Amino acid sequence: MILRRAHPAVLLFVLSIAAPSYAAAQNATADVSQGKKLFDGMCARCHGIDGTGDEGPSLNHPTLTRAADADALRAVIRDGIPDRGMPRVRRLTENEIDQLVAYVRSLGRTTTAATTGSAERGRVIYDKLACASCHIVSGQGGSFGPDLSEIGVSRGAAYLRQSFLGPAEALPRGSSPVPGRGFTEYLPVRIVTADGREVRGVRINEDPFTIQLRDVGNRLHSFRKSDLKDLEKEFGKSLMPGFRGRLTDAEVEDLVAYLSSLRGAR
Repeated sequence: MILRRAHPAVLLFVLSIAAPSYAAAQNATADVSQGKKLFDGMCARCHGIDGTGDEGPSLNHPTLTRAADADALRAVIRDGIPDRGMPRVRRLTENEIDQLVAYVRSLGRTTTAATTGSAERGRVIYDKLACASCHIVSGQGGSFGPDLSEIGVSRGAAYLRQSFLGPAEALPRGSSPVPGRGFTEYLPVRIVTADGREVRGVRINEDPFTIQLRDVGNRLHSFRKSDLKDLEKEFGKSLMPGFRGRLTDAEVEDLVAYLSSLRGAR
């Protein structure tokens, strides 16, 4: 076999093609690295380390619901999502936003660590705790609490674990007290009517003159504020019972595994 040395002109042509590709790859790696630093400092508190989710949605999916491509994600970062409690970012340069976009999009190409529990056993625990009396999964259950049909997409394991061990402790930080803003759709309310009757439930709607709530029996009520003896909004509290101390460590992980598996019809 005879080995022939490549002509210098051929080598130069090959290098001229490879060099830009190599430089682009290096720049992309640098953008992801710098984006991770920005994410850890600004976003990880809500979205979890490595985007696995906490009080904010997990981000390690190939396609994000509100940001299907890089341009949409850039707009979300720059403008925020005010009605979901995500603030707009004002102190980043365009280059830093691009780095943050590069990192978040890289999360969709990583594999999420599996939970240690069994989703099948977790479903049995969910039924045993009668969670369906307040929560809907795939169209089945009560509507007093949030619909959990896609909770595995929007919340990470750490948040899910805290949500049933100590529900009040899992309430998003910085929730707005303004109706319809942030995460106060399930704000607990205690009302005392003019004749001394007490009603407790979660706020459904409110305006300057009236308030509507759903009580623990899933009944709807509407009151004129001027007719009430007392109206107490219990910010920082939850009507959901906590299960800390009532479940073993294994049962906790099984229930987390089941909730994490709820991703709707996909």
